[in-house]
Amino acid sequence: MIASAPRSQQKKFLKSLDDAALELLPYMFSFWAMPHQVPPEGDWRTWVILGGRGAGKTRAGAEWVRDGVENGAKRRVGLIAETYEQAREVMVFGESGIIAISPDESRPKWIFGRRMLEWPNGATAQVFSAQDHEALRGPQFDAVWVDELGCAAIDKGTNQPNKFLDPKSSEALTPMGCEMISSKCSICAQ
Repeated sequence: MIASAPRSQQKKFLKSLDDAALELLPYMFSFWAMPHQVPPEGDWRTWVILGGRGAGKTRAGAEWVRDGVENGAKRRVGLIAETYEQAREVMVFGESGIIAISPDESRPKWIFGRRMLEWPNGATAQVFSAQDHEALRGPQFDAVWVDELGCAAIDKGTNQPNKFLDPKSSEALTPMGCEMISSKCSICAQ
């Protein structure tokens, strides 16, 4: 990775780029990403990023969605957070959200009344709230990005780590502060 290469190698690389390439460099996440922000290799279904504030969880999720949409692998994406407002303000419009990390020519537009992003290539991402889980009945997605997985309030009691009953799930007892990105799971091989 050039980002972690010696300064002399970085300078040499940057000098080799023309103006157009330099302009796109901030949007080349594969160049800047930290190892924990890169999706796992192989055929997986669920990817959990566990980290504290500033670990780059939101940026990794937004870049994963953007990459899949731009390369045509994802046409319909679900974006789920605790509330609609959190999904919109963090995942869509946040500092590391989808709008902020997208170059002008491929930046999606926000369709307010539908709580949806629409990319120039026709792909869409729809925002959902965990508080309105019934809204998830019906829609079908190629991929889903879940922000802040866990912390389920049972009987309005204190929040506890989310407990998945599936013994094959790597998310069993996942604490607050993680994000889940779903495509294919290497753990349960489904």
